[in-house]
Amino acid sequence: MADDGDAFYRGKGPSVYDPDESSRKEAALNCCFVFAIFLVLIGTWQTVRARNLQISTTREHCTIVGRDDTNCYYDCACDTDNVCLQCPGVESTYSINTEKCDDAELLSKATQCLPRPQYRIGDVVQCFVPNCDEGTVYLGSPNQDYFAAMLCLALGGLITCFGLVYKCFQPVVSV
Repeated sequence: MADDGDAFYRGKGPSVYDPDESSRKEAALNCCFVFAIFLVLIGTWQTVRARNLQISTTREHCTIVGRDDTNCYYDCACDTDNVCLQCPGVESTYSINTEKCDDAELLSKATQCLPRPQYRIGDVVQCFVPNCDEGTVYLGSPNQDYFAAMLCLALGGLITCFGLVYKCFQPVVSV
């Protein structure tokens, strides 16, 4: 049997190095780095947003005096293949009074579609109120934004570390 020098590249021999596989791994690694950078940017933006919210608002007790509901749909009843049904829900805009603004009516819009309204008229809830001239109020907590920011930063850092370890410590193959 004649020894064919090109047998390694045609899959007929015990090939250790596959240039196509190497380029696919490199492309996947680069995609991971781009995704990690995206997560770090989102985490940084969330941190700045939460900090600005903390600085520019005061924590108050607000009374819900009105609610305007808009119909929407959200993912529900997902199976193991991530196929989800679309269930009807509501996205609510709340009218709110607070002592800080001399009982002037402020508005807050929910940022997500929920199965039912989160608050009822007459509920007294914790809220974060900026300058009363803005006419808005934030019903969430800056701590929720900090949690999301830290989660994004941690995942981005973790993906970057794993990618660098893989890139730096992969076996070197000489051809």
